Amino acid sequence: MYRKHMTDEKNCKFKQMMWQNAHTGVCVEQLYPEVDSIEIHYIRDHSSAFGSSHRDDVWKVTPQSEACFIIECLNPECSTIGFDLGSVISSAIHYHKTEVSGEMDCEGQEAPDHPEQSCDGHVEYTIKIVYK
Repeated sequence: MYRKHMTDEKNCKFKQMMWQNAHTGVCVEQLYPEVDSIEIHYIRDHSSAFGSSHRDDVWKVTPQSEACFIIECLNPECSTIGFDLGSVISSAIHYHKTEVSGEMDCEGQEAPDHPEQSCDGHVEYTIKIVYK
């Protein structure tokens, strides 16, 4: 995704719009009635000229949770909202897998004033799915 230079304020508004579009209000039980729970273990990393950051976390999804599976990029100036695991989860459920692992690189730009530089955000994940 290539964008021209954008101010911090415009980048913030753009990311808010992306978040609003990502949240559909549909819950997991409506989309995947056969799923009892989803547990997402993930490790996020980001490196830049100003240093690096690293975080690991666990996200527990219930049938009543919204079916929006986006993990935010650690780069606060990134031009995207993060890593969308929706297609990974959908595919795993389609094939009735109980565990799937992988990794993604961020598809955003480093910062609004660096549209030519890719974000160095990265996530590694393991998704565990329990069926009813």
